[in-house]
Amino acid sequence: MAKAVFDPLTKEEEETIHAESIRILEKVGIKVTSEEILSILRDHGADVDPKTQVAKIPEKLVREALSRAPKEFSMCGRDKSKDLPLPAVSRVQGCNDGQPTDVWDLETQTKRKSTVADLVDLTIVCDAMPEVDLYWPEVVATDLPPDVSNIHEFAASIAHTGKHVQHGAGDITDAKYLIMLGAAVVGSEKELAKRPILSITHTPITPLRYEKGDIEAAVMFSRAGLPVVHLSMAISGSVSPVSPAGTILLVNAENLGGFVITELAAPGAPVLYSSESGPMDMKSGVFLSGSTEGALINAAGCQMARRYRLPSQVGGTAASGTAPGYEVGYQKAISALLPVMAGADQVVGIGGFDRSGCESVEQIVMDCELWRNVLRAWNGVKVDKDTLGFDAIARVGPGGYFMKDIHTLKHFRSEILLPRIAMKPLAPGAKEEPMRAAARDEVRRILRDHRPMPLDKDVKQEIKSILKQYDTEVCGKQVNPTYLDRLK
Repeated sequence: MAKAVFDPLTKEEEETIHAESIRILEKVGIKVTSEEILSILRDHGADVDPKTQVAKIPEKLVREALSRAPKEFSMCGRDKSKDLPLPAVSRVQGCNDGQPTDVWDLETQTKRKSTVADLVDLTIVCDAMPEVDLYWPEVVATDLPPDVSNIHEFAASIAHTGKHVQHGAGDITDAKYLIMLGAAVVGSEKELAKRPILSITHTPITPLRYEKGDIEAAVMFSRAGLPVVHLSMAISGSVSPVSPAGTILLVNAENLGGFVITELAAPGAPVLYSSESGPMDMKSGVFLSGSTEGALINAAGCQMARRYRLPSQVGGTAASGTAPGYEVGYQKAISALLPVMAGADQVVGIGGFDRSGCESVEQIVMDCELWRNVLRAWNGVKVDKDTLGFDAIARVGPGGYFMKDIHTLKHFRSEILLPRIAMKPLAPGAKEEPMRAAARDEVRRILRDHRPMPLDKDVKQEIKSILKQYDTEVCGKQVNPTYLDRLK
């Protein structure tokens, strides 16, 4: 599994969380508003009340689900060099944030509604940044018809990055067309199962409610052999107990419930354990994104995932601050570092702030600078004969200076993380921190010079044909996907 150096729970507490999760599933149950899923649960031994739509799940089904879920698999990209093996061993994998309806305008430095053009810009910047390993469509394209924007957002994303794309689907129609688009890119649904270039997030409504459209879409993905992230978004004091321990327990129970459903529907389906949880501000009622408590809850989720030997994708690099600056920076540092040190395989949040309510291309670049430092901490200290440097110490001797020694020249790039956009000098008359200006300059360079892996001409044409079919089926109004032709 992914390397972990921080356990927020003792082994006894870990076992208690698991045992109490089983008690929740057996005694309280989960509400499932899909007759199809309730039928699957009933047929396999769950106690289902058709009136309340509550299914009580015996421990046996949890054990079987955990035994069937694969412990290793890959989330692939159009660009094979961007494939992501799980568990993450060489480094924790970073993911951008998503999917609000606001964007931070690069030129005016103000918040406004996001468009499909903004989505393309954000995708290109994430494609260019090596710290972003997998991609979520980062904003909602509010200039597209809302009934069909979800699928067009995926199409715009897959056309402008070679990395793995993860998205959501609110019903089986959206799930069907996402799978069709993925199959068009790789050649067939059979090939898509071999090289899953897309995955889906399924988010139960906390506490313990699994909505018909979302859970049926997740099952469709599972049956297609595509990874499903069971993403619990529990808010302490609101939809989960106010105590971090109670929220950790509810997150774990919701993940186990999701695993049971997808493994019953498609034994051996790839799943990820997920939590993007945290407390409610008891003064205002808003979600405290980037809080220390949230980081501890998500880190505990990583520990539970390691207990089950399943990969984890959790929230981090998160912030409640409403504009780029110090507040956003310290919140992102805390929320990223704890789950990484607790053994997360993937951490989501690059580019977002204002409780994930706004996305920014310059914030992507600044967050990637932060992410490099987080990974440096995760990598730790390499101790061997060469790095200990006895010969260098002997050469330099008491009172000496190591700057010109060959040992320094050999090792400084690998041993010391050098900043890329941080630590810039303050220009005369400047009214903002130099790092923000440097990030904007880097964004402009990327948008001018970076060219993502292109789609083949025939694949692009097939995507347009599928989108036309989708638009007709869903709302009867055609969207001209000019975003597919933006990069010549």
